[in-house]
Amino acid sequence: MQFGRCLVVALMGGSALWPVSMMAGEIKPVVQPKQKADPATTQTPQSVEQLLVLGRRLKASTDGTGTYTVPAISINKMLMKLQDVPQSVSVLTSQQMKDQNLFTVDAALKQVAGLNVNNYGDGTSGYTSRGFSLAPQYDGVPSANGLTFVQQFDLAIYDRLEVARGPESLFQGAASPGGSVNFVRKRPTEQFSGNASYSYGSWNNNHATFDIGGPLARSRYISGRLIVAGTDRGFFYDNGRDRRWTVYGVVDIRPTTHDTLTLSVASQSNETRRFMGVPRAADGSDLKYARNTWTGANFNSVHAPMTELSAQWEHVFGHGWRALVNGRHRSTDTAFQYAYLTTWNSTTQRGNVAIVNTKYAETNNDVDGYVTGPVHLFGQTHSLVFGGNYSRYIYNGAGASVTSSTNKMLQNMSLADMNGLSSALLPTITSQTYQPMTQWGVYGQARIKPVHNVAIMLGGRVSGYLSQTQTRRPTTLAMTTRIDQSGILLPYMGATWNIVKNITAYVSYVSTFEPQSSWTLSGDQLQPMRGKQLEGGVKGDFFHHGLSVSVAGFRIINHNEGVYLSSVNPICGPSGTSSCYAATGQTRSEGAEVEVLGRPLQGWDINGSYTYNKNFIVNNGTASEAGLVYAGNSPRNLWKLWTHYRFEPYAGAEKNIWSIGGGFNAQTGTFGTTRIVRQTGYVVASAQVGYQWNRYLALAATLNNLSNTRYYERLGNTRFYNYYGAPRNFMLTLRSNF
Repeated sequence: MQFGRCLVVALMGGSALWPVSMMAGEIKPVVQPKQKADPATTQTPQSVEQLLVLGRRLKASTDGTGTYTVPAISINKMLMKLQDVPQSVSVLTSQQMKDQNLFTVDAALKQVAGLNVNNYGDGTSGYTSRGFSLAPQYDGVPSANGLTFVQQFDLAIYDRLEVARGPESLFQGAASPGGSVNFVRKRPTEQFSGNASYSYGSWNNNHATFDIGGPLARSRYISGRLIVAGTDRGFFYDNGRDRRWTVYGVVDIRPTTHDTLTLSVASQSNETRRFMGVPRAADGSDLKYARNTWTGANFNSVHAPMTELSAQWEHVFGHGWRALVNGRHRSTDTAFQYAYLTTWNSTTQRGNVAIVNTKYAETNNDVDGYVTGPVHLFGQTHSLVFGGNYSRYIYNGAGASVTSSTNKMLQNMSLADMNGLSSALLPTITSQTYQPMTQWGVYGQARIKPVHNVAIMLGGRVSGYLSQTQTRRPTTLAMTTRIDQSGILLPYMGATWNIVKNITAYVSYVSTFEPQSSWTLSGDQLQPMRGKQLEGGVKGDFFHHGLSVSVAGFRIINHNEGVYLSSVNPICGPSGTSSCYAATGQTRSEGAEVEVLGRPLQGWDINGSYTYNKNFIVNNGTASEAGLVYAGNSPRNLWKLWTHYRFEPYAGAEKNIWSIGGGFNAQTGTFGTTRIVRQTGYVVASAQVGYQWNRYLALAATLNNLSNTRYYERLGNTRFYNYYGAPRNFMLTLRSNF
């Protein structure tokens, strides 16, 4: 198709003009002739000061490094090595994204240790870790509206994803205890460089990127980068379609040797046919439909264009101290119309249908600022960070639905009848909801070294949260609810001990809070859910810092959860008609994680993990459910592995190089939002072979789901939200640099 032909031209254009080299499957420009560095034998800087010597802009960047590891992470503001962070943190680098042909946030987070991805069929998903939801950060700036049901940009604009598992409330504020994902955008390159790629796969899956950047003036005080990415794809199920076009531009301006101003803009169109999955039997059993089965109407659609602006100013004071202020604005306008099953009779293969018509606008305005640096006392170097952040999210939406009780045409329909429904049945939008949400807080943390091989981390946050919801309907008065929490103190404590030079033991304690909107019998709003996590583990780096290994154990206790008082009439809240709750609920999540990441040998990269997670209800008001799992789509055991090897005929070779790769994701059984909807465990494996003709051009062929395993990537209830995983499929990717 024309989409593909245009990008092939871009791939080949200019390929003979610029010399490049390739490491672990990535082609990259050569600035000048010099000895090729081997990441497996290159020393990683050992301190914040040494990291800053590398250049303020480069810092923890993975772009062009050709490795699966990073010298430092930025999610905790201090630019620390992974081994020095008393918490489980994983990093997905740009090299692994390229090796595995990862184009979406969904695909990327499926490769991260301990994470689960729940597809919603509208181009968005939910993400969980340790049985709880994840929260987002964007270049270290937290956002108040979370990650669930949020459209995501093409992965091409990100340098890396930093994932902290377990509570990240010190810098995040109000959030679930699951952790956070820091989306780190790509920055301009120091030298001129460019690359392009085109991928084609099963079901007309097309994806292409074009990336160019470098100095914009001879003085090199201004540099820029432009990335264009596009997706046009079908799915293995009938009528599935997803189209996205992404444009990202970023400029670094360095007016002085101590200051850097970074400005960026990203825009993306999102057009998807909403798919609600297949039904299950009334007893929850699998009806074994063909995997290409479509449930929905021809008019099912989602249109969600979004634009993001960001600005960052960084000042380096000297002696390792720096200040950074980062702001972000994102706006998304969403319109979706779809039909879905409200009942289903597996014997007659007929059910009742509802139709939804919704439009809403979302805006995010977030800012974070901090100062960090070292303090030299008593013969040791300590580190400090203190700052604050502010986040405001506004949802302004309107919608309507029509069901089989109000329109008899929607009763007793087959899947074919449902597919043929006319868009004339879409209801007129009536109700409207306006919801502003504001979060703010100040934080501080000190990393104190009483002796050279021990570090104690002490910190805390004072946080506030305000949310209002106003709902208007034609036949009822406007209703406003309000959640107001301020002065919430969140302490943080951690310690690391360098047992030997490359092995570190650690322990940490962190607390969380999450506001609730329900009401008690006394007329008060429920106090926030409060959580705490205790985690301990060991981290090591081997093969000259090329391979990172970590082992961790954790326990999260979440209490004050609202428990529905079923024996009480709905007399609570300002209206006197809301259901009543008591803050007596409690859940617990505990388990262990093992992760291996990096390069044990020249040419061999690996990312492997195992997660054991036991999450269960301690109390939810129903005695019979005590001890039961509460996060059904989080398996008890989860294994992930990806490995890639390049056959270099000699050190520094840049042509006629073969490579192989492969991996698998495996898990034990799960259940959906209804406990009777279950599946047993499964394994899904992939394999890849690649060839680099020369320093300019490389091709990779990937085969996914090798055994054509039949499984559900997500389970819901007996009517919808049950999504089959993709059958066996292929992907061809051509990459070139210029």
